[in-house]
Amino acid sequence: MWKLKLPLKVKVFLWFLHQGIILTKDNLVRRNWHGNEKCCYCSNNETIQHLFFECYMARLIWRIIHTTFGLKKPSNVIHMFGTWLQGIRWKEKSLSAVCWAMCLSRNDIVFDKVNPQSSLQILFRATYWIRFWALLQKEEDKITISENCRVLDSIAMEIFVRNGWRFSNRLRL
Repeated sequence: MWKLKLPLKVKVFLWFLHQGIILTKDNLVRRNWHGNEKCCYCSNNETIQHLFFECYMARLIWRIIHTTFGLKKPSNVIHMFGTWLQGIRWKEKSLSAVCWAMCLSRNDIVFDKVNPQSSLQILFRATYWIRFWALLQKEEDKITISENCRVLDSIAMEIFVRNGWRFSNRLRL
């Protein structure tokens, strides 16, 4: 993880995620925080497991990734950092960007009082970061990464349009 060509703050975020110490609401409560423990996307208590894997927002993002690339959704952090990524060339950047976008979007809602974003908006935010970080990669990798992002964006839009969903809809899958 530390050898990845990503910004240091993202590497630290990934390390925190791997260690289970991201400041989700359950971890904040353990530090004497007195806010609402509910997920900002649904009515379940917010944990790392819930935010990144179980919330309807996360499930929809992983489902779109599955539809696009044939990757089953990771079941938890250990699975995500372990066997789930084997054989995927651009895996670290995509994993990093998807989790980073989920976390940034959640932080915008919780700390900046921004309206919740749709799963599609979060996915587009992730592909933005993947493309941005691709600038740090070898030229041939930039092309592959950019093409994968284009395909992911296209399929995500197609899924939303085909199902008649609006960007503001909250979907439960």
